[in-house]
Amino acid sequence: MTGTTRSDRSGFTLVEVMIAIGIMTVGSLGILSMHQAVSGANRAAHEMNTAIAITDRWVERVERDSLLWSEQGINTSSLASTAYLSQLAGQVSGTDWFTPSPADTDESYAFNFFGEDTSTSSEMKYCVNLRMMWIRQGSSARVDIRTFWFREGYMPGGATHPKWVAGSDFRGADCDAATATGWDLGEAPNVDVVFASTVVTWLRREGT
Repeated sequence: MTGTTRSDRSGFTLVEVMIAIGIMTVGSLGILSMHQAVSGANRAAHEMNTAIAITDRWVERVERDSLLWSEQGINTSSLASTAYLSQLAGQVSGTDWFTPSPADTDESYAFNFFGEDTSTSSEMKYCVNLRMMWIRQGSSARVDIRTFWFREGYMPGGATHPKWVAGSDFRGADCDAATATGWDLGEAPNVDVVFASTVVTWLRREGT
């Protein structure tokens, strides 16, 4: 009977297999963590890009609306033809944040995940509020636009954070400006916001 040496045997010992599994597990966890971080960063970038596009769209809507400013002044008749600037009628200085009323059925103050106008509550992902103030009373005004949204899946600190906004509260608010202001958007950890401003001016037209 002859003995066998280590080189004559095939396969691995149980200890070797367990060590290999341990190394693979540690490596896989690292890859999984990196994948989650990249996915989160991609989602955040998508949300930010979408919010910026929505905000730019509302800048264009406000500037388009200013073309309907029929006459110089702050009275109701001078701004009656406008959809959004009419909020300035009768205001000596300006307005607080408010939720704009749609100019037509194709426009909304709320948008879905893809940045499309929507009036369906369950689809609302992004909200838009406006704030207006006179620069030169009756002839030029500054309009601020804020687009804010709920950060899905964001949990660090969770509901224990004093400024935490619950998902149900966000969707239940229906983009209400006063409610959003009460959340203190600059401090709420799971609600992001994009701001923009534009200046609109009444222009004298022929015959006015």
